[in-house]
Amino acid sequence: MTTRRTWMIAALILAIALVSGAGAAPPKDAIVIGLLAEPVTMDPPQITDLNSARVTKRIFEGLVAQELGSYKLVPGLARSWEISKDGLIYTFNLRANVTFHDGTPFNAEAVKFCFERQLNEQGPYYKTGTYPYVKGFLGNVQGVEVVNPLTVQIKLKAPLTPFLQYLAHQSLFIYSPEALKKHGKDIVKNPVGTGPFKLETWEPGVKVVLARNDQYWGGAPKVRQAIYVPIIEAQARLAAIKTGEIDLTMDVPPDSLDSLRKDPNITVAESNSSAVWYIALNTRHAVLKDKRVRQAMNYAINKEAIIRDILKGTAIVSSGPMSPVYGPFHEEKTTRYPYDPEKAKALLKDAGYAGGFEVVFLVPESGSGMQQPVEMGTVIQAQLQAVGIKAKIQTMEWGAYLKKYLDGPDMAEMSWNPSIGDPDHVTYMLLSSDRFPPAFNAGFYQNARVDELLRKGRATVGDGERAAIYKEAQRIISDEAPWIFIDHGRQIIIHRKRMQGFKLHPNFDLVLTQVWLQ
Repeated sequence: MTTRRTWMIAALILAIALVSGAGAAPPKDAIVIGLLAEPVTMDPPQITDLNSARVTKRIFEGLVAQELGSYKLVPGLARSWEISKDGLIYTFNLRANVTFHDGTPFNAEAVKFCFERQLNEQGPYYKTGTYPYVKGFLGNVQGVEVVNPLTVQIKLKAPLTPFLQYLAHQSLFIYSPEALKKHGKDIVKNPVGTGPFKLETWEPGVKVVLARNDQYWGGAPKVRQAIYVPIIEAQARLAAIKTGEIDLTMDVPPDSLDSLRKDPNITVAESNSSAVWYIALNTRHAVLKDKRVRQAMNYAINKEAIIRDILKGTAIVSSGPMSPVYGPFHEEKTTRYPYDPEKAKALLKDAGYAGGFEVVFLVPESGSGMQQPVEMGTVIQAQLQAVGIKAKIQTMEWGAYLKKYLDGPDMAEMSWNPSIGDPDHVTYMLLSSDRFPPAFNAGFYQNARVDELLRKGRATVGDGERAAIYKEAQRIISDEAPWIFIDHGRQIIIHRKRMQGFKLHPNFDLVLTQVWLQ
């Protein structure tokens, strides 16, 4: 066992000991969750990673919510809403008698405050954060108006079909204006929402403890605490769930799943997902800007072998950005890249790189939905080397990785776990030139026709017409290969059977309100 791994497991044991007071099992009235990494921030509009979202979605809520187990929209902090016939005015009727965890009232002024913080670059609180989603989600907003204390209107410049869906995204969740005024930039460590849980303690690198909100408008949760511990090593997460030191985790070694399914004390919850795992390629790079080189890199990778040998069949090969889970919006007739190293070499020769080239390859140690990033990266590195491409791996922890990822790396692993069910959230958010860093088009991919299609898809109402738009975009994107397309993984959550009522959610959230403990 390496020194690093020994240290990680020792840290896990210490964290659980601090949580339970015994180091053996979670408290009887608390759920302990093993995350892949600790939260990066607890400020909703600044969250870009799944670990942060999985914690803060217990603390905060949006005007609109999703039905448990689906992307279907249901009332959240707004009990109802109306949309004008021209699609430009959204009127939200807010719930009465809702308070933030600091005792201040939730009302239309709070909604206006939260949205205008991101929208008004000259506002007094704009510089308290950075807002990677604001242009994509709120860039079409003309203004936010308070009609009365429990009614707010959002006016758009032009129709935006997925707008209501985006209001269920954590970046548009509502937080206490007074908390932001008090803490400023330190709001990232001092979350104050209206949700079913509130922050009790956060010990960086050790644990986050959320306490039940007994005054929650939707009814207090059944468990007293939700405790999150960061466990970077997959083997350590596996050991902790098998011994009962934690109640729930994810991304354990895939070869352990068969034995876990047979364990009478454990439930393995599984479903197909809308996630995509890929390697972003910097299309501004002197070599990678050539489409032939990017296609060669796709042919060089044996994706079937990665899924078979590393992921143990828990994913399917990707041929583009959108998973088959998107149904009528998914395009089957895309350019395919079967494993063909000879074709990869021929394309490299044709592009003038028969002797290969060197690139830096960013790989996280762990992270949200990142499957087995180091093992996969090592195999990908070797397969690229076999066709003459020398990819120098640089690894780092998840929080640092997310910052480096948006700094224009040559190539970098990434996964996208869509929070909403609209195709815009994958295609526009990741591949439109409107979304260059600090947004998420980290490879600076730009194609005039793709940009035109993705903007049109956002403003088109009918599903049939939208499907045709997104299918054409996928055909172009797969041919241009701005990514190395790897896989669409299954969502797999492992939990102890003492944890009852848990249900998978397609946005990879870990909803706890309905959960109870035996």
